Amino acid sequence: MAFAIEQIILLISFSLIYLVFLFYDLFKRGDNYGSIAYIAALLPANYLWSIVTKNNMLDFGALGAMLVLCVLWLFAVIRDIIIKDRAQGFKDADDVALMLIVGIIINLILSAVLPALPGLEYMKNGTTPVLKYFFLPIFDAETTGHAVFGIVLAYKILVTLLTLSVIIPVVMDLKDMETNIVALVILTLIFGIPFTFLAFLWSPATSTIWVFLFLFMVLFFIFLLMITRGKNK
Repeated sequence: MAFAIEQIILLISFSLIYLVFLFYDLFKRGDNYGSIAYIAALLPANYLWSIVTKNNMLDFGALGAMLVLCVLWLFAVIRDIIIKDRAQGFKDADDVALMLIVGIIINLILSAVLPALPGLEYMKNGTTPVLKYFFLPIFDAETTGHAVFGIVLAYKILVTLLTLSVIIPVVMDLKDMETNIVALVILTLIFGIPFTFLAFLWSPATSTIWVFLFLFMVLFFIFLLMITRGKNK
């Protein structure tokens, strides 16, 4: 079923709001509102989730909408970390990670609120309830109701790229930093959160993912140990 003209206009409008903040620096306004792009990306992505499920386009579905959100966030990360020159006072990797985390938290809240609103119950199609409240897209190709395999695979790849594109610069910022063993253990546990999600994303039904995740965390701890320096007494 094709989108109605008003749905297309709203989707374009929300997309333009995101693009304005994505390229906000080009307007040379002298402020730092470009960071709002991470929040503005939620508008077209969640509206797309609404209209594709309303139009019963479940082959694309909620997962396809979240795939679009990953693309929009990845564009913002590329803008902030790869293109921008931090020597000129632009955001560093920590600021990018913070804005992305804020966007993820808001999106989680929306995943609980929107499908629960009267008249929007159809947004639950193609999702699975997590902790009874959060309706997250089905990304396991073996579970009934998932999008087509190409969307599932593309989603997994882009989420992985998005995660690594933020984690790698943050970790490299720690190079030669003076720290102690306790801090390294805490950092390892913190970074274990996104890596646990990636492991579950790629192997949701594999009981051995915890074994390999533990092995990876040990290797990650050793890597942090090698790139940082101990504090001088």
